[in-house]
Amino acid sequence: MGIVVMVSLYLLSAYPTVLQAFGFLTVQNLLGVGFVVSLAVYVLNTRDLSFLKVPQVIVLAAIGLVFLAATSHAPDAFPLLRPSRGKVFILDKTENLTHDFVTRLAFLLFFLVFVRSRRDVRATFLAYMLALYGAVPSALVNWMQGNLVLGFRAAASFGAGGNANKLSMICLMEMACWWFWALSDPGRSRRLIAGGAIAACLPVLLATGSRSGLLGAVVLGVLIQTGPRAFRVPARYVGMGVAASVLLVTTVIPAGDWARMTHLMPTKAEDRGAASSNVMREDTIFAGLHMIKDHPWLGVGLGNFREVSRQVYNDAFYRPPHNSYLWAASEGGVFVLGLYLLLLWITWRDLQVVTRLAHRDLGVGYIAAAMRIVYLLFCFFALFADLWQSPFTYILIGQIVAMRRYVERLPEPAGVVVRSARGRRYALAAPA
Repeated sequence: MGIVVMVSLYLLSAYPTVLQAFGFLTVQNLLGVGFVVSLAVYVLNTRDLSFLKVPQVIVLAAIGLVFLAATSHAPDAFPLLRPSRGKVFILDKTENLTHDFVTRLAFLLFFLVFVRSRRDVRATFLAYMLALYGAVPSALVNWMQGNLVLGFRAAASFGAGGNANKLSMICLMEMACWWFWALSDPGRSRRLIAGGAIAACLPVLLATGSRSGLLGAVVLGVLIQTGPRAFRVPARYVGMGVAASVLLVTTVIPAGDWARMTHLMPTKAEDRGAASSNVMREDTIFAGLHMIKDHPWLGVGLGNFREVSRQVYNDAFYRPPHNSYLWAASEGGVFVLGLYLLLLWITWRDLQVVTRLAHRDLGVGYIAAAMRIVYLLFCFFALFADLWQSPFTYILIGQIVAMRRYVERLPEPAGVVVRSARGRRYALAAPA
């Protein structure tokens, strides 16, 4: 239950106000202390340290060591660099990102130790799905109240959904999760609930005005239709979705949203805001590439991207990289980028194993199918957002590793014909 609460709070990014007033005494910290004690008792009783040997933990520890070296080297590389303030906040994020990295790695260890059973796997997945979905009704309420970014873009009031581009990612992930959840049981009530949840995601997705969201919708469609046959979307539902989108765009979606989504490279005359966004993104990419060229091995140090962009490369916008691959290479060098790519590859291999063995427990099979979509969407949106240092990374890794350990412990069902590895990869049986 504690892991479920931590997952929910990480995604909601909200603590109870009463506990916030005590500073250090937050729900997350209290749970963390409890888990440290529980972990110590677990290790003393079982002498089991296998969670430290999980490949993802080893790779993340290596990433942390390289970041430590990069951050220690930064004062020598930039002796004149000083903390400065942007429009609102201090630009130097070294302390914050270091704290986040350590605490989220600890969270991953807790996840790996305490999420083991079928019940645990299902509970953490549902916590992820429901907590993340909170951004959708929040965005709808803001939209109805007229609280739109730039006067036309939908955004939630909390969590990652406060950013329109990340909100579009959340909508697509939630559509996938609810779809697979609906098909996990033949009950009509479940499908009605899931249908309503998916229907609410569609207008929010369109109202974000996110170009990456539109591209992500294409990716989502391809992934679902190339996934397990039992979970593919029938053609009539695809047609209904397209018809509903056309109806929404022509009736309730602000004109600026659709214009922004469909103009990938607009001129200032067509869309001044989108054109300016492209210019700022291009400047940020070029600044990041200069950092990689000048500091290829250790980068500029964790949390220093904006300070270095502003003070060393004279970037007039000094924005965050908004690209996880660029962020890793610029702040940690090619070693950190390589380690993150290795981390993604190892996790993908684990997910393939889960998908191949999901027939051993069909109750977990739908979660495996959903996580395949969510994970690949996560990798795709990492091209347009700073995701690798976010809680998403650690929650997805923990969920996938926990599922692999669970299904590998299960015996092969009697009478199951084992096909080739390629055939088993997407051979999830339809729910009974």
